[in-house]
Amino acid sequence: MGLIYGDGQSGSLIKISGVTCIEAAPAWRSPASLPAFWRAMDMLRPDVLYARLPTDFLCLMGLFAKCHRDTRFMYALAHDLHCSPWTAYDHKKWLHAPLFSLALRSADVIAVQHCQQSASLNPHLRERAAHVPNLVRSVREYPRVYDTTTIDAIWIAKIRTSKQLHLFVDLAEALPRLRFAVVGGFDPTVGSTIQAALEQRMSSLENLIFYGPQRDDKVLSLLSESKILVNTSCDEGFPNTMLEAWSVGVPVVSLSVDPGGVIEQEGMGFVSGTVTQLVHDVDALARTKALNQKYGEVALSYVRRQHSLKAVCQALEGALPGLRSGFAPGQERHVTVEDG
Repeated sequence: MGLIYGDGQSGSLIKISGVTCIEAAPAWRSPASLPAFWRAMDMLRPDVLYARLPTDFLCLMGLFAKCHRDTRFMYALAHDLHCSPWTAYDHKKWLHAPLFSLALRSADVIAVQHCQQSASLNPHLRERAAHVPNLVRSVREYPRVYDTTTIDAIWIAKIRTSKQLHLFVDLAEALPRLRFAVVGGFDPTVGSTIQAALEQRMSSLENLIFYGPQRDDKVLSLLSESKILVNTSCDEGFPNTMLEAWSVGVPVVSLSVDPGGVIEQEGMGFVSGTVTQLVHDVDALARTKALNQKYGEVALSYVRRQHSLKAVCQALEGALPGLRSGFAPGQERHVTVEDG
């Protein structure tokens, strides 16, 4: 197993829990990092090259795979906007979009999180698409107990404009008898004026607690104390926060995002569609114990069935047929590339 990471700087190599980690991800500001990146891949000689986020250097991975017949390149879509090169970037599209388009065409497999992503791909790329579900690290045996919850509705995300946190604050104002919580830190792209205004609004509400950024174990603990996870984003991929909520038996109320239609199809919460309906749905699901418990039990069953380690490994094996003997540790060489 190998991990190539960084921003084209040191080139250091360390081993962590048997994983070879090389700081050799390339960067434009360091031209020498491009051949260093190639040498790192050549040293690791992977069966599978795996990357997840758009960068200008994915084409190098595709080229490496084409030059080494035993290596295959899998690119995993992390967001619905990444399905098209022209929506994957919001700056210098004239440069980044063509390079990302070439990268998608160079991939042997494009891993999608749900069926809507596959349908959004260029028709020439859809035959390379393979559904590979996000992995849930742990799933509770039983849903959290409704009667022990101390939070009615929780919002969890990196605070960016597209996450629309202000709508959740509106929700807390509209339902003063319910208890709300916000978990997440502000992204650097959020201006100081907007950040200050949101913080002021949250601090002024007696029924809302702002926890800021928290460690993973604390996030799961707060989810376990919640009746509902609320999502107010205008766009997503397959939110890990939804999977984490379902893994402890917490249903989801989403304003508009329903990855692959699973919320409504499986019966794991509501997709409101409008802010007015969002207020109604959150109020109803927070107060209706039987329905809340039913959705939580269904959600727990869903993640155990569709997002377990076994399910993800089976999906990877199906996406990469002919790999020597499956994905058992130590039998194949896999390299993940993380930019930055």
